[in-house]
Amino acid sequence: MRSDLRDGWAEFISHTWLWVIVAQFCVVMMAWFGGFEVLGPVVAKDHLGGPAAWGAIMAAESVGLVAGGVVSLRWAPRRPMLLVVTIGGLIAVAPLSLAMLWPLPLICLASFAMGTATEIMMVVWTVAMARNIRPAMLARVSGYDALGSMMATPVGALVAGPAATVFTVRRTQYGAAALIAVASALALIPRDIRRTKASGAGPVPGTAAVPDSETVAVT
Repeated sequence: MRSDLRDGWAEFISHTWLWVIVAQFCVVMMAWFGGFEVLGPVVAKDHLGGPAAWGAIMAAESVGLVAGGVVSLRWAPRRPMLLVVTIGGLIAVAPLSLAMLWPLPLICLASFAMGTATEIMMVVWTVAMARNIRPAMLARVSGYDALGSMMATPVGALVAGPAATVFTVRRTQYGAAALIAVASALALIPRDIRRTKASGAGPVPGTAAVPDSETVAVT
């Protein structure tokens, strides 16, 4: 098992586009969960009408996820990594819409758009992983992907309440949005993220993954 973990880690860090985006989403998921999922119901209760309002926001997001899946059946981006990072940055709209106390219909519309974009992003990311990671390493690399992306989420849940108590709910949500924006801006620095283009075919199964200096094949 230790050998598998070492081999998977070596593969994971050998792709700049991979570990940079995972690091981005480590911060994004932490800030989003604390600022939106934990503090969102507080805003809904105090300003938007209570549980019914929060249910409407969650329903809009869920419908957006379904819509994103439908869109993904027919559309693929030309620059997949740039799209993934950009959508990660746009997630800042979720806590920002609550901090600014947008009207409920507008928050629902934003949640629908975020759900749609997030599902498209997940499809693009899954295809990128499948096409550019050697099949023998895919499960191990996917494990590091899931761990890295989600491992700070409990921290966001843990600190959101105390931070809101000290700084107020609104300022904490502004802070969450700022963290998401900064992490996403930093993720745009590597050239592989900005210049990688999609192509019509991925690597032949069993061959080495595409180096970072070359085009990542994603459809």
